[in-house]
Amino acid sequence: MSDLMARLNVPTLFHKAYTVGRVNRIKDLFFTRNFMNFLHYSVNLQTQDMVEVTLDKQANVRLLDDYNFGQYKRGAQHKYYGGHTKTSPVRLKAPSAGHWNVVIDLGGYSGTVKASVNIIKG
Repeated sequence: MSDLMARLNVPTLFHKAYTVGRVNRIKDLFFTRNFMNFLHYSVNLQTQDMVEVTLDKQANVRLLDDYNFGQYKRGAQHKYYGGHTKTSPVRLKAPSAGHWNVVIDLGGYSGTVKASVNIIKG
């Protein structure tokens, strides 16, 4: 497969995503994988802390650990807290203390979203 990747002049980044990810054909990498734009906030939370996200429109708001954030960026299956929200602000409670990633996206739809993130100490 690397010969095909070289002939197509595919950057190394795509090659790694192709060989590590769950993509069966090169067509899937370019046409099925979701390289959408997203807003990312890195936060350190304690167990009772809450993340308050204020949005200017409906969007997907996810709270992910580092492993699942990596999975999200690759377009792979991932686990998260939160989801699609039509109201603002949205509050997500930290499931455990540690480093967390707040991700806001429009689910692949075009447009922009403005967001702010505040930590409410528990």
